[in-house]
Amino acid sequence: MTRPADSYSAIGYAANLPPPAKIDRKSISFTGLTYADRDGTNWVGYLLTEHDPHPDLLVHDYAAGGARVPALGRGPAVETQVNSNFLQGYAMTRTDGELPWDAAHSLFITWVGINDCAYAETHTDTLTLLFSLQEKLYDAGARVFLFIDVPPIGRSPAGVNASSDISATYMNWNAELRKLVTTFAGAHPDSRILTFSAFDTFTYVLDNPKLYGFAKRDVGAAGGAVWRDHLHPTSMVHKIFARDLAAFLKGLD
Repeated sequence: MTRPADSYSAIGYAANLPPPAKIDRKSISFTGLTYADRDGTNWVGYLLTEHDPHPDLLVHDYAAGGARVPALGRGPAVETQVNSNFLQGYAMTRTDGELPWDAAHSLFITWVGINDCAYAETHTDTLTLLFSLQEKLYDAGARVFLFIDVPPIGRSPAGVNASSDISATYMNWNAELRKLVTTFAGAHPDSRILTFSAFDTFTYVLDNPKLYGFAKRDVGAAGGAVWRDHLHPTSMVHKIFARDLAAFLKGLD
């Protein structure tokens, strides 16, 4: 798996040092390397250490906190993660023309958008760029893609305490993302294009906190059992997300 994204997926990779080390359940503790609480484990760690969707699973995680899709200034960006860290780093490490991965069994995950939505209410240009980057991954040999939408940030402490309702911009992102996923899939019938909804998982948790052992008061509160701060979910929520994603992956043919 490779994964360009932002703080929800970050495990401490230094984006200026391509390629990242192979990540498996024995090589990283996740402690202090993520934006989750407790032992620091986020959904990437739980997927590896508890759900084992494949016994030989390795992860190349390019995620960095604060990342947006376009490379703007010196901040982390999917544009840089794809063009420099992956395509000029890991993907080009072979000189014999062979791919350094098995295309049929390599999953390219993209989960991004929270930071982009914080800066804009419309997303056509940003998502067009995102899918032009997916096109580059396809040209480099990628054939299995997974796109994850953004969770209901309007229900996070940041959203609850915002001066205006910010939900619409995140909903717009998800709607446009789904349209472009459909277009991308239609253009590449030789590929497998998957989607998974973080919005649905988070919404179910927030609507049914008692089912997960959360108090109702924690649903929109920072520093509680659901949100570790104004924006980032707790390790327990990451654990739930990893469980749902693992079930999705295991259910594929």
